[in-house]
Amino acid sequence: MTLLSSASPRTQRLKKTLLALAVCGLAFPSVSNAQVVDSSADVTTARASTSRPALDEGTYLFGQSPEANQVGSAYAVFSVQNNNQIIGAFYHPHSSYDCFSGEVLSDQLAVNVIDSYDQTGHPYSVALRVEEALVAGAGAGAYTLEGFHRISEVSQGDYDMLAVCQADFSQ
Repeated sequence: MTLLSSASPRTQRLKKTLLALAVCGLAFPSVSNAQVVDSSADVTTARASTSRPALDEGTYLFGQSPEANQVGSAYAVFSVQNNNQIIGAFYHPHSSYDCFSGEVLSDQLAVNVIDSYDQTGHPYSVALRVEEALVAGAGAGAYTLEGFHRISEVSQGDYDMLAVCQADFSQ
């Protein structure tokens, strides 16, 4: 596969970011759920036991690192709104970011990532999994993104990125 062979350095940057994210849970939509979603009985039982969406409405921050703002780690900040619609950004600290929009499905986030330079779209999906440490509270709060850690404190910079992406998608 020649994922990084594009001519534009800006396109190469997005593809490198998406490739790094693919390693930790993002997958092309053609990849079957069995390959990207933990199919253990606990996950199946937890999903079947609730009719609530996987993620409640609100703003979320997830990172490859359990700590925010760690250079070299990828992060996803997004807002879940009406009918499980999401808008957010993938980013690395001290770098540019790429906005995405999509929806929360029962076992994944299905998103279209927009290259911040050439405005081309790239469809991706991120598997949702049960976070065992959060199961005690049950419900939608027990989910996290595959390959990411949930970070409880969303920074002002995260909110600023999110606001730009929301404004872009509202046009």
